[in-house]
Amino acid sequence: MVSLLLIVKNKEFLLFKRSMNGTHPGLFGLCGGTVEKGETPVDALIREVKEEIGMDIFNSNLIKRYNRNGNIMNLFAVVSNDFEEQNIRLNKEHTEWRYFTYYELLNSKETIPTTIEFVNDFLRSYK
Repeated sequence: MVSLLLIVKNKEFLLFKRSMNGTHPGLFGLCGGTVEKGETPVDALIREVKEEIGMDIFNSNLIKRYNRNGNIMNLFAVVSNDFEEQNIRLNKEHTEWRYFTYYELLNSKETIPTTIEFVNDFLRSYK
């Protein structure tokens, strides 16, 4: 099981470029990771976001739960026009971050393929 976080600010989507050592090397995607034994999906999200980008995340909303061949993926989102990206401290899993507009995501070859699906599900659920 994994928990992933979509960060939205001013109708743009904050994505993180994967380092060359992990899955989807060199592509932009969401931060997050594996739910460890004894953790809830929210606990794992908080821990993973802290590890990967050095920030504490509060008030995330579960957008959708996916089942991909028995692997459960929990998509959470934080919408904040006050998100302070100057506080981002990337760990070794990511090399950079940047905001994408929806149009850029639709046409990007730089993002993990499932990213647009996650954004579309967010847009359908967000009011």
